[in-house]
Amino acid sequence: MAAAVAAVGALAGCSSDEAPTDDAVRSSANAAVTSVQQQAEGAVSSVQSAASSAAGSVGNLIDEAKLDVFVAAFRAGYPALSADRETASIEAIVTQTCPLIEGGADDQEVNAKVGELATNGSSVPGDDQAARIAQLVRVACA
Repeated sequence: MAAAVAAVGALAGCSSDEAPTDDAVRSSANAAVTSVQQQAEGAVSSVQSAASSAAGSVGNLIDEAKLDVFVAAFRAGYPALSADRETASIEAIVTQTCPLIEGGADDQEVNAKVGELATNGSSVPGDDQAARIAQLVRVACA
């Protein structure tokens, strides 16, 4: 708004042979107001975009934190299944099972997938272990 007032004042203060007409002043004021509105809308859009980006980053941090907790719990609770295993391999238990859970798969299907993904060489989780691991996965997916 200050820019609009300054523009009108500048137009009024310009020396010319003729004084500016009311229409010219109105036109200049309207142009200045439109410019200020556009700048304000651009600033609001930039702030909204930055806020959305920050919110997305926070969401990713939460997901990473849940994965880290799952990996730690898995390693602590199932040493035979986690022995000599890369972190990404353990994270895959979550990342590959969450779509099943989100898709509405029943417990038997989820437990079977978890059992398959948790298997480490000759160490295969029993049905009870797979069900307990699936519960950890559900928490990580939420």
